[in-house]
Amino acid sequence: MTETVTDMAGSGMGRSRRARVRTPGKHIVLFSLAVTFMLALSTTALRSGRVSLPHYDMPDFANSNDEPQYGPTQEFLTDLAPDSTGRIAFLKLSVRIVASDPQALTEIREKQPLIQERLSFFLRELAPEDFEGSEAQARLKSEMLKRARLPLTPGVARDIVIETIVIQ
Repeated sequence: MTETVTDMAGSGMGRSRRARVRTPGKHIVLFSLAVTFMLALSTTALRSGRVSLPHYDMPDFANSNDEPQYGPTQEFLTDLAPDSTGRIAFLKLSVRIVASDPQALTEIREKQPLIQERLSFFLRELAPEDFEGSEAQARLKSEMLKRARLPLTPGVARDIVIETIVIQ
């Protein structure tokens, strides 16, 4: 699409020059054609049998007898650090550690006092603002799992389940 502009400066003669108007349409069309070409090329290569997708051994979750092994419930009742207004709050929390196998479950039970000590020290450092929102609770859960794994051998604790959280 072009448009004619008349220039009246200079000799008094009208000179015309063309101003370019850029439209993004041709770029969109070229990009769409490139994507379509790449899809057609990859589909043809896969159908010909010369190229194959990588094969991954996926676990069969439907027929899995791997029941999660839950450790004993650990309950915490502690005071939190003062919030921004200086108010002190209390936290009641109960968690369970998910073991990777029955042998790991016995190790978790044996080292429960060490795990409880590390978690209670961590919880006392928190303020009520640290529990606001789902992102904060996900951070809390990952940090608790990291601290619970410290006294255990690697691979024993798979996850930590937060059963209750009450802040008052």
